[in-house]
Amino acid sequence: MKKILALAMVLALSLGFCVSAQATTYLALGTGGTSGTYYALGADIAALWMANIDDLDVTVQPTDASKDNIVFIQDGELDLAMVQNDAMAYAYEGNEFYGNEIFDGFYAIGTLYPEAVQCVVAADSDIHTIADLAGKNVSVGAQGSGTYMNAEQILSAGGLTMDDINPQYLSFAESATAFQDGQIDAAFLTSGVPNTAIVEITTNSPVRLLAPSEEEWAYLNENYSYYVPYTVAAGTYEGMEEDVSIPAVMATLIVDKDMDEELVYQLTKVLFEQTGDLTHAKKEEISAEAAVSGVPTPFHAGAARYFAELGLEVEVGE
Repeated sequence: MKKILALAMVLALSLGFCVSAQATTYLALGTGGTSGTYYALGADIAALWMANIDDLDVTVQPTDASKDNIVFIQDGELDLAMVQNDAMAYAYEGNEFYGNEIFDGFYAIGTLYPEAVQCVVAADSDIHTIADLAGKNVSVGAQGSGTYMNAEQILSAGGLTMDDINPQYLSFAESATAFQDGQIDAAFLTSGVPNTAIVEITTNSPVRLLAPSEEEWAYLNENYSYYVPYTVAAGTYEGMEEDVSIPAVMATLIVDKDMDEELVYQLTKVLFEQTGDLTHAKKEEISAEAAVSGVPTPFHAGAARYFAELGLEVEVGE
């Protein structure tokens, strides 16, 4: 009898361990290059979620950022991701950046912070306008990244195409190395400010950021309504002697549209109610009130439920 009871207890414990393992929810969060803001902030957010939601395991995946993240969610390789709001709009439109194919397998959780389109050159460079990039070696971001999309659009404001420059498809970290080695004359980096790759560049030489002219701003406003002016203060980077107004988009958190509503509600609630527990400096720019602005796609029902509790109305995905 004792042997039977002992066997029963072993089986019960074994089943208990199985149930516990099965109860853990595993999520993959797509970010960006390891030297960019997405990766560091994404890791911080993942840690916040796991500390406050039981049986949750979030793996942070470095990627080539916006476009790839959206495609990966569509293909089932990611569950959540950080992307630019302009890339979200392109995906739902199915424009040329996505091969004219619609990628709408995601909904929004909310915007996080502004991302400035920073085009960095050496402080003593003869490049002073977008048009001056003609014939130069320019990093335009990894192929498939939001930075690449922004670079193409900013170049067009200066009357240029990718054919007018020598484009280098580099990550943030690769751009910093190439800049320091004298292999490129300029680099586009769309990210929060300050950008760690640009800070790394300034350890060797001072830099400047290119600002669009009035005519170039007019072109951007007419053709790309999601760009907003963002002021980078003098002294942000070594060599910057005055404030610079440059275009910015919004970093946004998206989720697989088929994710469980209750889980997305919990993810949203924890993120926006316990933002103060984050360690990344960008936490100062994250708020529920700001999160519902600048989103060009529907929100996940779980996120919308949380915002509705705050009296904030958003478009809900079907």
